[in-house]
Amino acid sequence: MPHDMFLAQWVCLIEKVSGRDTSAFNVSPSGRKYYGLYQIPKQWCGERRRGGNCNVTCAALLDDDIRDDTACAVQIADNHGFQFWELWNKRCKNNHFTNEEIHKCPELLRISRECDRKPSRIQHHSVLSSRIQHRMSRRFRRSAYESRSNSSLASDETV
Repeated sequence: MPHDMFLAQWVCLIEKVSGRDTSAFNVSPSGRKYYGLYQIPKQWCGERRRGGNCNVTCAALLDDDIRDDTACAVQIADNHGFQFWELWNKRCKNNHFTNEEIHKCPELLRISRECDRKPSRIQHHSVLSSRIQHRMSRRFRRSAYESRSNSSLASDETV
């Protein structure tokens, strides 16, 4: 995958599997459990304590701190590629629209150019991942605050 599409693939994945909801929890008809922003399967986390392939609790994948979620998702992608996520295959694999839209953002272009100067793929992913995490957690906190503010305004109006 071209490195200039890397960010777009993560954004598309998050949009399709969880709708950008850090607390998304789903159980498939077969009983498989999927957690958080990246819909990470139970085999990658421990239900009662740290465990699974990512050595993290499943509950930690449901909170607003996406650092552990992203680290686990990157581990999955490094081991299996984006193909690991069925919805990525169906909805993101050949979707160039997300990539085109993302690269309209000047700050992301700057970050992408910084990553181009990094000598290795691992460093590229690490730099980009930490910047994505920082920006996304700021946006999710802001979004959660706005949601709480809007719901409290709505409840005030109904009184």
